[in-house]
Amino acid sequence: MEILSLALFKGISYLWMLFFIMIVAGLAKQYELFAPAYSYVKNTFRSNRFVVALLSAIGGVLPIEGRVTVSAGLLDTVAPKETESRKKLGIVDYLATHHYYLWSPLEKTVILPIAAFGLAYTAWIGMIAPLLVVSLVFITYYIWSQIKEEEIPITPGRFKLSAVIRNVFPMIVAIGAYVAGASHIWCFGLLALYYVFITQQWDPKKLLGHIKWDVIAIVAFVIVLGNFLKSYEPAMTAIIKGSMFDPTTLIGMLVISILGFVFSFLMGSSGKFIALAVVMAQVFGPQYFLWFFALDYAGYLLSPTHKCVMVGNTYFGTPLSTYYKALGTWSALLILTAGVFTFI
Repeated sequence: MEILSLALFKGISYLWMLFFIMIVAGLAKQYELFAPAYSYVKNTFRSNRFVVALLSAIGGVLPIEGRVTVSAGLLDTVAPKETESRKKLGIVDYLATHHYYLWSPLEKTVILPIAAFGLAYTAWIGMIAPLLVVSLVFITYYIWSQIKEEEIPITPGRFKLSAVIRNVFPMIVAIGAYVAGASHIWCFGLLALYYVFITQQWDPKKLLGHIKWDVIAIVAFVIVLGNFLKSYEPAMTAIIKGSMFDPTTLIGMLVISILGFVFSFLMGSSGKFIALAVVMAQVFGPQYFLWFFALDYAGYLLSPTHKCVMVGNTYFGTPLSTYYKALGTWSALLILTAGVFTFI
């Protein structure tokens, strides 16, 4: 019972990272700490949307656990107060941080199949290319089409290198330290303390006013629920391995595909979905890997135990209907593309 209780709260320290980033983002927005850097990008490219795209890209390529939280904090510094415009940034945050699982050589979703099938990285990119191209086109189109220039409150200003070094560089150092393996609590805890120091905002009430307690509570619930469902992963894998369905028949492929999608949907874990996809391809043949990957990845993207959805939903007020409309479209494109390359 004690072991189960510990397993249920695995990853709960992520909430401290969320807590500190909310303070950093709140102070940065209140005191316009990142304004000189944003003004430089705005003045150079004449586009507020480019600032959003740049911040999204930075958040999307960070090789760290919980990058959606860092990305959300960065986007929050340019988020409008107007509710409807603000809601759009939740799905932008999500999309910009989830293409990583398709191509990053640092992600388990890439490392595991490379190891399992004895692939070179270039061979992996060649295999996953159809899904990667479709994803990048969809994400770029969605972000650029949904965000309007007038919805991002960035005004042209004067670039000051000293202000960028003082206000922005510490954020880069903190992220770099986390990438290098330092504790997320220390990295972002010290970063929050630094911004408290330079803004001289020592009032606990005002600092805690930047915390979105509903986000923390909901994410905590999702983490515990996800851990509970993940504890059944061995049983789910055993069901897949023990399946007697013949994938060369329509009914066999249909049943095994549904099982993979449902199990990935329930667990909401990148490590679990890729493990299932690899197992299914090993049991039924590597020629089906792209299909199983697309299905299980779609289940992961749509999972209610995937904390990234809840971060954007409560952080930016993005409705779940907006999420599932976008993610449903993306998932359908992935599955359709994989189906074409696998079966036609």
